[in-house]
Amino acid sequence: MKTRKAWKKEGRRIPQGVQPAQIEEFEGLNGRRLFSYEQTISEDEYLITQAKVVAGHCSKWSEDWLNLENIRLVEFLDDLKNLNGPQAEAIWLNLVRDRERLVDRNLTLAVKAKKLEIELPVASMVPWRKAMVKFYEHRFFAAMAEAGVDNEPLARQIEKKLVAEEEKFKSELHPTPFWKYFGRFHKEIESISFELEVAQATKISQFHALFPARESKRHFTLYLGPTNSGKTYQALQKLRNAATGIYLAPLRLLALEVSETLLEWGVPCSMITGEERIEVEGASHTASTIEMLSLHKKYDICVIDEAQMLGDSDRGWAWTQAILGAQANEVCVIAAPQARPAIEKLLTLTGDPFEVVELTRLSPLKLMKSPTKSFNDLEHGTAIVAFSRSGVLALKGEMEKKTGERVAVLYGALPPEVRRFQAQMFATGDASYLVATDAIGMGLNLPIKTLLFSQDAKFYNHKEHPLTPMEVRQIGGRAGRFGKNEVGYIGSFRIAMSNITNTFKAQPATINRAHLAPNLEHLQSISQLATTKRTQLARLLFLFSKTVKPDPTVYKLSDLDDQIVLARVTDRYSNLDLPTRFVLSAAPVPLRATAAVTAYERMVAAVAQKRKLHLSKILPEFTQRERGRLSLLETATKIVNLYSWLHYRFAELLPDIDQATKLRRELNQEINVILGRQGPQDRHCSSCSKVLPERHKFNICDKCHKGGRGGGKRSFHKGGKVRNRPVRRGGGRRN
Repeated sequence: MKTRKAWKKEGRRIPQGVQPAQIEEFEGLNGRRLFSYEQTISEDEYLITQAKVVAGHCSKWSEDWLNLENIRLVEFLDDLKNLNGPQAEAIWLNLVRDRERLVDRNLTLAVKAKKLEIELPVASMVPWRKAMVKFYEHRFFAAMAEAGVDNEPLARQIEKKLVAEEEKFKSELHPTPFWKYFGRFHKEIESISFELEVAQATKISQFHALFPARESKRHFTLYLGPTNSGKTYQALQKLRNAATGIYLAPLRLLALEVSETLLEWGVPCSMITGEERIEVEGASHTASTIEMLSLHKKYDICVIDEAQMLGDSDRGWAWTQAILGAQANEVCVIAAPQARPAIEKLLTLTGDPFEVVELTRLSPLKLMKSPTKSFNDLEHGTAIVAFSRSGVLALKGEMEKKTGERVAVLYGALPPEVRRFQAQMFATGDASYLVATDAIGMGLNLPIKTLLFSQDAKFYNHKEHPLTPMEVRQIGGRAGRFGKNEVGYIGSFRIAMSNITNTFKAQPATINRAHLAPNLEHLQSISQLATTKRTQLARLLFLFSKTVKPDPTVYKLSDLDDQIVLARVTDRYSNLDLPTRFVLSAAPVPLRATAAVTAYERMVAAVAQKRKLHLSKILPEFTQRERGRLSLLETATKIVNLYSWLHYRFAELLPDIDQATKLRRELNQEINVILGRQGPQDRHCSSCSKVLPERHKFNICDKCHKGGRGGGKRSFHKGGKVRNRPVRRGGGRRN
C-alpha cells in the first residue's frame, strides 16, 4: 500500500476518480491515502486515459464557444433594434461574462492540450470587437432618443469624445453603465447646445464684421522692429501731417508725451485718458490711452502703438478692438516683429490692404562678458532692473549710500507724473543712476548707456518664472539711444551673465493669437437667452469666459477674473441696470490695495443710491507720521485716479474733479520729495505698518504672512463678505 506520489516515483499512476484502499489515521487527524498495486496503471495507459479526458473537455469547450459566438452573439446583434439602452446593456454584459468564463477555461485547457498535442481553438477577439462597435452605435442612438436630440452631427462629436475616454479608462468589452453614460452624454449635449446658442446670440464667429469700420475703406501700414528702431517716429510723422488723427498708447505717460511732442511741432493735440482730459483749443489731433478709442469717430490717420500687447491676457482685447474697429483712412500699427502673425490674421478677416515696413535697430546692443559686482564699478547713465517695488527701493537706498549720488526710480505703482519726473531727473543728469522694474520696457525714451539685470527671473503667482527672450530684449533694448548713446550695453548686477546672455540670444516666441473680451452687446445677448434667467453681471462674464469659443487660430479669450470680482460688487445693487454695472466693472481698480477697493465699493453704492459722494469722504485718513509712507501716498493717488475715472462716467454723483486734479498734483509732489531723499529708507509692512528688516524680500512682515493677513486679492460674495485669494499679476481691465 502506497500513496499516489510514491506510486508515481515507481512509474505507476492512479487513475482519476479511484478511491484509496486504505486511509491511515493519526489521533483524529486525516491520515495518508494509500492505494494498492491493483488500483494502478502504467504511465502509457495513464497518458491515453488523460488524452481522452482532455479531448472531451476541449470538444465541450468548442461546442460552448460556438454556441456563444455563432448563435447567442449573432441573435443579440439581430435583436438590438428591438432593445432599449438598459436592456441591450444587460444582455451584452451577460454575454461578456460567459465569454470570460470560457476564456478562463480555454487558458486552463490550453496547457494540457499542448502537452498532449490536442488541438484547441483560440478565443478570438475579432467578432467581439465588431459587436462592441455595433453595441456602441445602438447605445448612441438610444441616448439620443432619451435626450430628445435630433442633431446627429453634434451628437457624434460627443460620442467620439466619450468613447475615447471610455476606452482609455475601462476594460475592453466593459462599457460605462448606460445611465452614467447617458448622464455624461446629456450634460455634454446641454453644454454644447448652450455654447451654440451663445455663439449664435453673440455672433462671435463674425466678431470682426460687427464694427462700424467695416463700412469704411482703410489702409494699414505695419511698422515692425525692435526697440530704438525709429518705428514710432516714422508713424508720428504721418500723424503730424494728417488733417485729423489719433494716437493710441498703452500708458497715460506715453499719451502725454506724444501730445506734447505734437504741440512742439505746431500741431494742436488734446489728451484723453480714463481719468484725465486735457482739451486744447482748436485741436484736430488726440493722444489717448487705447481703451478710450471711440469706434464711431472718423479720422484721417490712427496710430496704434505697442501693438504686441494684443497678446496680453489682461489688456490685449483693446489692441484687437482698435485694429478691427478704428475708423481711419490710414492705420499705422507699431509693434515688435513677433506680433506680425496675429496682426495679419486680423487684417485677413477684415480684408483691409496693408504694407509692412521692417526696421532694424539704429544703435547696436552688446552683451557684457562678465557681471558687475560692485556699485563702485557703475558708470553714470547706468540703469539696474529689479522686478519688485521693494527690490527697486532697496537697491536705490543701497546705491545712494554707497555712491553718494542721486538715484531715480521707476516702477508700476508710481503715478504717471512721478514716473515722468523721475525719468526727467535721469535724462537731465540730476540723477546719475536709475533703478527700475520692467515698467522701463515700454515707451520711455531714456539715455541709458548700460542696463544691468539684478535678477534673471520674476516671482508672481507664488512661483518663480525665468525671464523670456521677449522680456530680456524689450527691457534690455532700452540701453543705447540713437543720437545719445550710439552703443547700448546689456549686463547683469551681482548675478551670473549666462542666463541673461542665453535668453537674449534665444528666439522670442511669436504672437499667433489676439485677445478678445466681451462688449456690452455680447453680455446683453447672453442675458436674453431663455436658459440664463439670472442676469448678474458676474455670471454673464463667467458664462462668456466658459462658453464662448471664438476661432482658436485667430483669437484667445482675455482673462476676466478681475472684472468678475468687480462685477460681484455691482451685482449687490439690483436697481443698477446691466449697462451701468458693465461700466462700473471696467473701472481700473487695483485689487491689491484694500483702501482703493473699499473706496470703489463706496462709489458703486453712491451710484446705485443716486447720491453725491465727495472725494474727501473716501480718502483714507492717516497721521502726519504715516503721511511720510510711500505706499500710503501711492494708494491715495490710486483712489484719486479711480474717482476721476468714475467722474467722467458719473459726473453729477462724483463731482469733485477739480479737487481730484489738485490733490493728485500735491500727492505727486510728496512722493517725489520722499523719493528724492538719499540713502536707505524704512520700508513698512503693507498689512500692519511695522518697519521691515533691511533687505527683507517682501512687502509684508513674516508675522502677517503667517497669519494670512495680506498678500491676496479680495474676492466679493453675495452679502458683501470678503475673503483673500491668491494674487494674479496684471493691471486693471480698462483705462
